[in-house]
Amino acid sequence: MSGGGGEMRGFVFAVVFIVIFSTLLSSVPAGLQGPNEEPETVIPIDPNILTGFAEIEEYQQDNYTGGPYLFLYDYDAFGGRDWRSYSDNETFIRLGAKVYIGPFWFGGIDYCKFTAPSGLDRGTQLFFEEINTDAEEGLIRYSLQLSDSGDSAGSFIVYWNETAYADITDAWENDEAYFLHGLGFAETATTNIGGLIISLLFLQLPDVPPLINLFIAVPIWACIIYVLWYIIKEMIPFV
Repeated sequence: MSGGGGEMRGFVFAVVFIVIFSTLLSSVPAGLQGPNEEPETVIPIDPNILTGFAEIEEYQQDNYTGGPYLFLYDYDAFGGRDWRSYSDNETFIRLGAKVYIGPFWFGGIDYCKFTAPSGLDRGTQLFFEEINTDAEEGLIRYSLQLSDSGDSAGSFIVYWNETAYADITDAWENDEAYFLHGLGFAETATTNIGGLIISLLFLQLPDVPPLINLFIAVPIWACIIYVLWYIIKEMIPFV
């Protein structure tokens, strides 16, 4: 009994250690956790906002071309789709995936619906006034869903320096409003299941608070430790 009790005490210690270590690790500020996962990102944005995205497309006013009434920005092969963003250069922005018939594109667009963190559906045309209402300290992150297919389209982040610019319109006119379209592991889980598991175990699940990630990961780590302990115990007779 004493030997079994010692073994269980070791197992309990390991589990408690994981809980405490994971809690402390998840509470470390993003700036102290080492280089950002996206070192090519040069815009002034908190790197913690980008954590967990498998792909990121970032753009601002000077990336749009066309006019005088409608401006466009295209980016291809992003999350397995080709995309087009629209703006009138003054009041709104739209985003959608190009719809192909066979290998050809005839101008069809499956527009994204923007959903605010509060759950408010902003529709497929996101006005700058709505961004000002939704944003906190010059930052807002919308969930995206394709309106026709119903597929998730990741997240859409709008960011500007609120200290320098009063609102998104002011920042846009000075080419200092940044738009980031991010796709996380949740949207590419069929091809990134390994990355999803690693993110779970190391408390980096996209769009999941660290504490919730911790509660999910601890039982898995406990099972892993128990299985390893049992295997070692059975393979080495004198343990």
